[in-house]
Amino acid sequence: MFNLLKPFLLAGLMAAVLILPADSRAQLRKAYDPQKVITVQGQVEKLETITRQGRQARNNRQTQIARLKTDQGELVVHLGPEEFLAGLHFRPKVGDVLEITGGKIRTRQGEVILANTVKSGSQTFQLRDGQGVPVWTGQTPGCMAPPS
Repeated sequence: MFNLLKPFLLAGLMAAVLILPADSRAQLRKAYDPQKVITVQGQVEKLETITRQGRQARNNRQTQIARLKTDQGELVVHLGPEEFLAGLHFRPKVGDVLEITGGKIRTRQGEVILANTVKSGSQTFQLRDGQGVPVWTGQTPGCMAPPS
């Protein structure tokens, strides 16, 4: 009996794998709540570069993270791919004071702010739209589109 069901079980398993959300934007929409967008100001205490790997990373993209010292304590801010930030001529340094507007999400590592806009001095940099979708995904003209 099991041998008769085996092809159907395999077909069902393959179909389930194919419909799993492979698009990181779909996962972001679940975590990102536009109603919970906050604005904070703080001083950059530390800059980190992480290399994202796995199914959601494209070409092992290096992403810049800023740790800000704020009135609310230390906050972790996800800025975006280093290549994209360099293209905007946005190169934050330790000691810079930044104003971040973005959505706070919970990750396995704790709370993170996904920066929508960053004000540094007299400049403002748009990193994500109001729904938290990164502008480097190609939705905005002139931004990096992920490779096919």
